[in-house]
Amino acid sequence: MNRGFQNAIPRRPGVRASRRQALRKFADFIGASAVVGASTATQASQGRARPPVIAPPEYSPEIMAPVNLHEFEDVAKRRLAQPAYDYIAAGAADELTLRANRAAFDRYWIRRRVMVDTSAVDTSVQLLGQTLEHPILLAPAGAKQLLHPEGDEVTARAARRTQAIYVGASPMRMAELARTAEAPTWWAASLGHPTQAEAQDYARRVTDAGAAAISVSVDYPYTGARDRPSRHQWDPEWLQLGHFSTPEIRASFQAGMLDPYTPSLTWEWLDWVHAATDLPILVKGIVTGEDAQLAVERGVQGVIVSNHGARTLDGMGGTLDALPEVVDAVGGRVPVLVDGGIRRGGDVVKALGLGATAILIGRPYLWGLGAFGQEGVQRVVELLWGELRVALGLSGSPTAGVIDRRLIRRAWKART
Repeated sequence: MNRGFQNAIPRRPGVRASRRQALRKFADFIGASAVVGASTATQASQGRARPPVIAPPEYSPEIMAPVNLHEFEDVAKRRLAQPAYDYIAAGAADELTLRANRAAFDRYWIRRRVMVDTSAVDTSVQLLGQTLEHPILLAPAGAKQLLHPEGDEVTARAARRTQAIYVGASPMRMAELARTAEAPTWWAASLGHPTQAEAQDYARRVTDAGAAAISVSVDYPYTGARDRPSRHQWDPEWLQLGHFSTPEIRASFQAGMLDPYTPSLTWEWLDWVHAATDLPILVKGIVTGEDAQLAVERGVQGVIVSNHGARTLDGMGGTLDALPEVVDAVGGRVPVLVDGGIRRGGDVVKALGLGATAILIGRPYLWGLGAFGQEGVQRVVELLWGELRVALGLSGSPTAGVIDRRLIRRAWKART
């Protein structure tokens, strides 16, 4: 540590300066050091004040201990029952796609620009006619009751406090929270419906409950082959009960079992729902340009590049690899979002640079929920948001809403 900085921090015997105090002293020290030897006239001619230090909110030392999103998983793994942890962590089959989602971010590098004024960093983006303070959404995810007895409500409260759109919220619970002005902005999420009557009834119900949009996951006709839940003889009732003991096990994951969800889902579903609601509809689970083109032709208001968290078909590529193809096929007609493997602020920058308007996270906020409840979810979002500010400021591209592919390139390959 710089001894000048050490001396800049006042110390008393037995008293340790807080991290926030230390940051302020460090900022003051750096600011003072930067003008040593500069004339008053030179300083006045520059006419620029040092921007304030921006730090995410602080919580208890226990919650502040994880310093990145990866480490929240370590805490959750220690605290959760093994079946709950395995259900959330599992990818399909050999988990090739699960690893591919993360590995994809290693294949793209940020082309940092310098000598750019980044004293004002703006993380806001425009999505479906709304200005979002940041591009981080909470993806639809089951099993929250296994992680916290009031998982849906706790997640909703955290989403509101962090200004994150909550996708896949319970319409009934959101209607209850709306009565006390505690509901976040939320999107309904569905795996589709086999009949027009069911689809339209669903659309009307979520519209009346206050949803801002509908996200339909089109990549789940059957349950994927997930080895981890299969070993626990996973019973679907556990998701509703919040515990792992039922009188009779009805395993929904068995090796080689074909368990249907919505195998009859077709593009006609969009026509049914458009006729029943004026809400924007986003199709989630698109990984090819062909399907992106079809979605736009059927009148969707957004496309979400996703492979369902690598929980359905193993052997697919990472979503970041699929993103440019989908963006090109859409051609700017509707916003494109992406999920899968996002863990760092730099990951968000890469996704935005490759054409995404916003991103979704799933497992990270579930780890936060399982580890620390509502404050854990908040800390996960705020930490990623903070890292995004850092990445934007250091990349020379301080405005999230205007970065493009000029900021990103494929990583170098080693010579053979």
